Amino acid sequence: MTGTEWAAVIGAQICLVLLVVLVVVIVRLDRAARDLRTATRAFEAEAGEALAELRDAVRDADYELDRVDAIVSGAERLTGRADAASGLAEKVITSPVVKAMAVGTGTRRAVQRLTGSVPERRIGNEKPRRRKAG
Repeated sequence: MTGTEWAAVIGAQICLVLLVVLVVVIVRLDRAARDLRTATRAFEAEAGEALAELRDAVRDADYELDRVDAIVSGAERLTGRADAASGLAEKVITSPVVKAMAVGTGTRRAVQRLTGSVPERRIGNEKPRRRKAG
């Protein structure tokens, strides 16, 4: 055999080894692609379930938020009514009480003047001085 024939045989063996390596790589890539497809399907199924649960949770939260909004609105209306009622009660009760106190004070002073016993006036928060009998 000549050198050219040896070179052709060695070249053919190298090509055969490269071909075997290429086939092994292709087989491994095929397995990896299958595993990736399987994982993708599993992820898709789990993601679909999680998305459905998320939608349900958002729907429930929206419903609860509407309920809380209705409760707050009702509380605001009740607060407004209570404010109006307390204002009306204050007007109804305060005016007669003040008038009754004024009439009582005026009557007391009139009686004191008629009887001649006039107490000294108070200044600020001081207690009135009592006159000594004598």
